[in-house]
Amino acid sequence: MNKRERNEKIISLNRILSDMYGFQGWWPLTAEKGKAPVYHPEEKNRPVSDAEAFEIIVGSILTQNTAWRNAEKAVMNLSRQDMLNIRAIAKSDTQQLEETIRPSGYYRQKAGRLKEISLHILKNRGIAGLRALSAEKLRALLLSWKGIGPETADSILCYAFQRPVFVVDKYTARLFEKLHLPHSSYNEIQAAVHEALQTRAAEYGDLHARIVKISVRKEEDRLHGIKTVSGPFR
Repeated sequence: MNKRERNEKIISLNRILSDMYGFQGWWPLTAEKGKAPVYHPEEKNRPVSDAEAFEIIVGSILTQNTAWRNAEKAVMNLSRQDMLNIRAIAKSDTQQLEETIRPSGYYRQKAGRLKEISLHILKNRGIAGLRALSAEKLRALLLSWKGIGPETADSILCYAFQRPVFVVDKYTARLFEKLHLPHSSYNEIQAAVHEALQTRAAEYGDLHARIVKISVRKEEDRLHGIKTVSGPFR
């Protein structure tokens, strides 16, 4: 498959998934204390406040190695106990924080990471200080923090700071392999999407969200089983 065919295929995939599912409105955010975070499919390009950006950072850590429903319970617990903010987590009693986020699994490890990350954010002049950095510098900074790898860093960049970055996860790699698209590494997949779809954060984020949706629902057959460049994807 040449570069032009690959780009067309990714563009077609994005269009077909959009037709199938519409705008997803990720990332879900707390609207009411102690209640489940909600999605905003009706508000494309919705601005993200500093408090919401921090909640996304917290959620991106809590959802590591677990289902979102488990991370969601931990987010709700933090909200209920007025701990869903930078200073509260930075100053929290470690054991209390562990118990609060227990539903997310690996709660001891995640509590340590959340406290350390909160301290890093305060050291860098809070969320506002992070916003002032270029996408490249912010990504490098995030990756320097323990517990943040490429997928988590890019989730934070895309959803919390609304930078035009595509998030690659296991669902994306699996789907790209099925469609004979680049899939050998995180960077290869991301570079292919960035080349084909030079767009805004909301579009990259929503493509990621829709890939998760079709994968979790196991509805890939709705793509007509296309595995080569021939067929509707061209």
